[in-house]
Amino acid sequence: MNYKHTYLWMRVVVHATLQIGWLIGIYTAFFHAKALTIAWGVFVGFLAIQGIGLGAHRGSTHKSFKATPPLRVALIIFQTMSGQNSMFTWTRDHLLHHKYSDTDADPHNSNRGFFFSHMGWLMMKKHPLVLKKQREIDVSHLRADKLVMFQYRYFLPLYFLVGVLFPVAVPMYFWNETFWCSFFVPYVLQYVTNLHITWSINSFAHLWGSKPYDK
Repeated sequence: MNYKHTYLWMRVVVHATLQIGWLIGIYTAFFHAKALTIAWGVFVGFLAIQGIGLGAHRGSTHKSFKATPPLRVALIIFQTMSGQNSMFTWTRDHLLHHKYSDTDADPHNSNRGFFFSHMGWLMMKKHPLVLKKQREIDVSHLRADKLVMFQYRYFLPLYFLVGVLFPVAVPMYFWNETFWCSFFVPYVLQYVTNLHITWSINSFAHLWGSKPYDK
C-alpha cells in the first residue's frame, strides 16, 4: 500500500472534460432537448449497457451463454457503442479483476479507496503487478476470435462511427434537433452516465456491498 500511482495528466484532463460535459448534458436535457432526443439517448444507452453487461461481462468474460453469430455481431457493435475500450481489453482486465480481486493485480483495486476504484484507476499508470499479470493471463480464446481482434485493431474508428457519429446524427437528420442537443444528450450524457453505472460496481459494490467471494 506504499506504492504511489502516477497520474497521467492528459487522461485527467479528458475525464474532467467528460464530467463537465455530463453536467452540460443534464442541463441541456432538462431545458433544451426535444423529448425524442432524450428518448433516443435512453435507447442508445440501453443498447450500450447491453454490450457491456451481456456482451463483454456475461458473454466474453464469464462465458455464461453461447451466442449465435448474429447476436455476437450485435453485442460487439453495442459494446463498441459503449466506448469502454475494446472487447479484448475489457475482457482481459475483467478476468484480472476476478482472479485477483481487491489486490494490487486488480486494475481497480477497491482497497485503494473510492475514487481510485471508481474512476481514478483510468487516470493513473497501471500498477506493475497489473502489467505483469496482464502478460501472464490466458487470453488465447480472445486472440483466436477474429471478430474480437478485428474490433481491437480498429476500435477507435469503429467507436467514432457507431458510438459518436450514429447517436449524434440520428436526431439531427430525423427530427431536426440542434447539433448541441444531439451531441450533449444522446452522446455525452448517455456515455458518461453509463460509465458511472459501470464504475459503481467497482466502487460502491466492492466497498460497501456483500463480499461472498473467496478472499
